[in-house]
Amino acid sequence: MEISYKDRSEFLRGFLILIRKDKIITIEERTMALIIGNYLGFAKDFCTESLDNLLKNEYISEEPPLFSNSIIANYFVRESFRIVDQIHILGEKEIRWLTKTAKDNNCCSDFLSFRK
Repeated sequence: MEISYKDRSEFLRGFLILIRKDKIITIEERTMALIIGNYLGFAKDFCTESLDNLLKNEYISEEPPLFSNSIIANYFVRESFRIVDQIHILGEKEIRWLTKTAKDNNCCSDFLSFRK
């Protein structure tokens, strides 16, 4: 399936919002954001600058990403949860935000079942 530029942008923005929820960006989260950005076709410089300014940039909307279809939305919620959950236990703010993302995109919100 071809993923539109808007969906790719929303995916990366959503992941960045998720990792800043606890006001700490770990080296592991940073590494995964760079990997995701690269996979989605974004320049490393762009991703690095976004990460460098993530905690300071008050203009990044906290609103959940809105995807063009539920397949992409489900993939975002499931994979973002899995990635961050492997780095650290997700806090209440992170879980609440992922739940809102799932709800706003009319997709599966039982991502907690993916926890090992």
